[in-house]
Amino acid sequence: MTVMTSVAILHYSCYPVIGGVETVIQAHAKLFAKHGYPVKLIVGTGKQFDSRIPVTVIPEMRALHLVDRTLHAETAQGNISNRFKKLESSLHKKLKHELSRTNICIAHNVLTMHFNLALTSALARIINEPSGEGKQKKFISWAHDATFLDPHYRKEWKDVYPWNLLSQPAGGVKQVTISNLRKRKLARLFKFKAKDITVVPNGIDPAGFLRLSPAASSFTEKLNLSSYDFVFLYPTRMVRRKNIEFAIKLIYGINSLGRKTCLLITSPPDPHNKDSILYYESLKKLAEELGVKDKVIFLSEQKTAGRKIRINDRLLRDLYLLSDMLLFPSKAEGFGIPILEAGICHLPVACSKIAPLTEIGGENVLYLNLDDSAENTAGKIIRYLDKYSTLRLHKKVMRGYTWESIFANKIVPLVQ
Repeated sequence: MTVMTSVAILHYSCYPVIGGVETVIQAHAKLFAKHGYPVKLIVGTGKQFDSRIPVTVIPEMRALHLVDRTLHAETAQGNISNRFKKLESSLHKKLKHELSRTNICIAHNVLTMHFNLALTSALARIINEPSGEGKQKKFISWAHDATFLDPHYRKEWKDVYPWNLLSQPAGGVKQVTISNLRKRKLARLFKFKAKDITVVPNGIDPAGFLRLSPAASSFTEKLNLSSYDFVFLYPTRMVRRKNIEFAIKLIYGINSLGRKTCLLITSPPDPHNKDSILYYESLKKLAEELGVKDKVIFLSEQKTAGRKIRINDRLLRDLYLLSDMLLFPSKAEGFGIPILEAGICHLPVACSKIAPLTEIGGENVLYLNLDDSAENTAGKIIRYLDKYSTLRLHKKVMRGYTWESIFANKIVPLVQ
């Protein structure tokens, strides 16, 4: 996809400076770049962290006490000197030049915090100019914090330049903040209607946070695993005693009860075992007959970077972290290592009631009656999983708080 909209992200600093806002703008910039938007950062201090994303450093954009201690002290006392005006004029000129070839300017905290009021004033002047840059592009003020929401700051300065720029937003600026609490408070401060402020929460990158392998990251996105109510994992060999057909019937039963569910099956058929190949083919036929062909995922068929996936120890660990339940309806086992692996990963388990699985699982797993109907067993599994508040939180995060989800549903509409 070719996107002509170009984006400039403004803040006091970026990577390698470590902080909450710096982490957010780094994530935003990478998302814009990934999805084809020309994007650059304009900051007071920082370095390029991605070859696709240029970083312009204007040292005067740093927090004011790092730029000019004397000026910082003066401004903190409400004194606006020629020194301030000179810095503001310099920033105005440099910012105007840097913004000249961008369509969108996203300023994080610059228009709501007092860390560099000369920068705030320079940006506000560009926005308010009757012609020129301010009228040719969209400005977004992204408020993580706001000075006048903090009771420690002098409220009497809210109407005094340049402090008033933090409480009286420039017209035409799209206001964004990170939570409904911030939204309500900003609406009161700005005398806005709450509906005029957009909430875009901070997010998380599951692949990065969990240190997922490239293969896991690839097929998670490709298969859209976050869209499922339940993701079941069956790490198994392709042999009949593993009773994989029971697992497939359960997937059918759970989907029939209105809960979108998929099954990840790790093992390919053994090419040296004719019965293993026949069993594999029968399982694929069963999934097709039950209408769950797309929800029974044989990982041996998946590809990443044009090559078939190989299940190694790292990828297996990733599968446990990405799944919602270990499904293990085997008819016979000598031990049952997957139960141990699930326990280490805090993963709920549904398994057949056979020794030694009962020895390992004790009272801490859901036992399956292999003679019961798929529908009855499906209902038991749903009721069992619905008790897990941690699973409900996991689903909420995966659906609404991943950076990819936030970008698609919240950020893209802002810049269109």
